[in-house]
Amino acid sequence: MMFEIGMINQPGVWVTLAVGAVLALLLGALRSRRESVASGRILAATVLLPLGVVFFSHLMYCLMDAEYIIESYSFGYLFAFWKQGYMFYGGILGAAVILLLAGGKQRMKLLECYDVRRCFYGHLALMLAAARIAEGFAGQGYGEYWFEEKMFFCRFPFMTYDGYYEGWAWALFMAEALVAVILCIVLLARKKTWDGDGALLLLGLYASAQIVLESLRRDEFLRWGFVRIEEVFSGVAILFVLICYCCKAGRGKTASKISCFVLFLLMAVLCLLLEFATEGRIPFLLFLEVYQCYLVMAAACCVIAGCVLWMRRICNTSNNLEKNV
Repeated sequence: MMFEIGMINQPGVWVTLAVGAVLALLLGALRSRRESVASGRILAATVLLPLGVVFFSHLMYCLMDAEYIIESYSFGYLFAFWKQGYMFYGGILGAAVILLLAGGKQRMKLLECYDVRRCFYGHLALMLAAARIAEGFAGQGYGEYWFEEKMFFCRFPFMTYDGYYEGWAWALFMAEALVAVILCIVLLARKKTWDGDGALLLLGLYASAQIVLESLRRDEFLRWGFVRIEEVFSGVAILFVLICYCCKAGRGKTASKISCFVLFLLMAVLCLLLEFATEGRIPFLLFLEVYQCYLVMAAACCVIAGCVLWMRRICNTSNNLEKNV
């Protein structure tokens, strides 16, 4: 099988990652003809972008449990980006670092080049989808096991097979890739935009989905004790996005802004409680079955995504931009 839990298909991993890199290179070539930024800087940023994303995503993954990584492997493993272990938010950090370094004195024009035309963050979402599929080739990105093989969903792309336990598990990497593709369509559908809007919209909406998808994972996910690191980073990322939109909006509409932040915090707390409830740690939520907890969490994440769009609309209204996604 192409996708099998615990089995690493190295050719599949690197081919899918290469597809995302090629998309970025083609985009850079187009930008070098259309924008006033020096073509060399655009191409340098575009060529280095996939490498920066992969390098920092691996580095951040290792730093989250550096003591274990160094003891089990070596200090050099932190920088061996071709090895297994990647973190989504490390990739986001890598993209930001590469764009800032490659831009030099023209960094603002470079960021404008990548954002105002709308296409870059749409293609970045496709790169993200490719990375999630690569995760499946690496034998990761799966959820709960389901041993009833007569079930219709016990087949790819809904589930992935585990040859060791001879059972099927939910293929969460496909759900994460699907979210990224949907966001690509959303980003490309924007009619009016401003510098930074694409990055904030992609980060805010994808992080909203990651909260519940990360909670469903049963693979080698990052954790501090029982705390799932990606979920914590997702909450922080969404708060950062809301603050950026709020600052961009300027003064006015105070009631709407406060309501948006309060609603987000309430949903974040609800997701936290539900995370504990799935492990039976919250007595007053024991009336909920585990699957019901996840359904409620998914609904809360939809509300959080709505908060991102709400704050963005406030921002666009305040700056006399068209109200659309």
